[in-house]
Amino acid sequence: MKLKLVLIFLLFFITAKVNFCLGIVENKKITLNEAIDITLSANPKVKIQKLNTETSINKIKIADRLQNPTIETFQNIGPAGEGNPQQIGVDYTIEILKRGKRKEYAKSEALAAYDDEKYYEQVLILNVKRAYIDLLLKKANYRVLKNQENLTNELYETAKKQAEKNIIPHTEVIQAKIALNRAIIYTNVAKSEVIKAQNRLNATMNTSEINYDTKDDFLNDNYAKLNTISPLDDKLNFEKIKNYALENRFDLLKAKQEIESAKNNLRVVRSQLIPDLEIDGGYAYQSKGVSSTGRFMSGGYVQVGLTNIPLIYQYQPEIKNAKLDIEKAQLKYEDIKVDVIRDITDAWEKYTIAKTNLNFYNDELLKDSKELLQESKENLDKKQIDITAFLVSKKIYLESMLYYHEALAEYYISYAELLKEMNMTNWEMENI
Repeated sequence: MKLKLVLIFLLFFITAKVNFCLGIVENKKITLNEAIDITLSANPKVKIQKLNTETSINKIKIADRLQNPTIETFQNIGPAGEGNPQQIGVDYTIEILKRGKRKEYAKSEALAAYDDEKYYEQVLILNVKRAYIDLLLKKANYRVLKNQENLTNELYETAKKQAEKNIIPHTEVIQAKIALNRAIIYTNVAKSEVIKAQNRLNATMNTSEINYDTKDDFLNDNYAKLNTISPLDDKLNFEKIKNYALENRFDLLKAKQEIESAKNNLRVVRSQLIPDLEIDGGYAYQSKGVSSTGRFMSGGYVQVGLTNIPLIYQYQPEIKNAKLDIEKAQLKYEDIKVDVIRDITDAWEKYTIAKTNLNFYNDELLKDSKELLQESKENLDKKQIDITAFLVSKKIYLESMLYYHEALAEYYISYAELLKEMNMTNWEMENI
């Protein structure tokens, strides 16, 4: 009886633990666009970039601030107060031609921060696309290998029956069994690759409570679903794409904005050569005890002067550094411009090659390998070829399908990389 109670308790504990674990992680299938939206809305690194932009916007208000006044009093103590007034007033410094320059500098810095945020988003979008497509690729490979395993298993069972009837030699059964064991190993490896690819997708999306998965169970040629044009589309033009990238790449826009920031900073530094206006005014009075007339006297006072006059120190090192910063920003822009041209050229060449390879698979290799496998299966059934010849045909078909999926995934990824290098999120390029 006690043993029975212990077993019931253990069963309840294990069941509760499993349910608790399953409650932590929810499995959910999503499209590529949903994966991108979730990443951009929930990824902490994206939020940090947005906060950086918000911080830079607040710095515009900081740059436009007015100086705070100083409240001061002047009190005479003892005989020193005889004939001298007591004072209470306000001292205020007015900056001349400085606030506007600081504000423009802060605006240029905010624009650079915004471009930096958007560039980071483009990189993250590309990473999500890569991970999503890679998961579909691994699923497609697993599907092919599983089908091959089933086919090899049927072949093995058939070979055993035929060997028992002395229709074929036993050596062919051994070959079929070896092929089956290999197929099982390949399938198990492919299954583990699917799990790793799914983990990479969720790591890229930076998710923990929900385990996201692709909407489809394998990679196919429905290009619109993955925001990709057909490989038969010849509308794209390299020169137009390059010019679009040079005008719209966020890293290049940021570099250009940094030149403006450096120029504005020079104006801010030079504005320190302009003195500030200091105004001091308030209320003054003399009591009866210290007044020379023997009665209470009161009035006001005003003092105006220039402060921060650059007579001793004229900010020459700061001005020189600000000029050097402009030169560095210009050099950085030219360097990034070269990188952009190189990146867009590489992306275009990679896309062109991937498109050519995929069209070749669709037009020739895929169709031929399918026909070869089908005819080999029919010839095997008719005893026109042996198992060894069929296994060779099956291997050719398997390799063709796996390479086809690789070519298809490469086409999707190369197009995604081309979009990123162009700084585009919309997959329709009719306006380029």
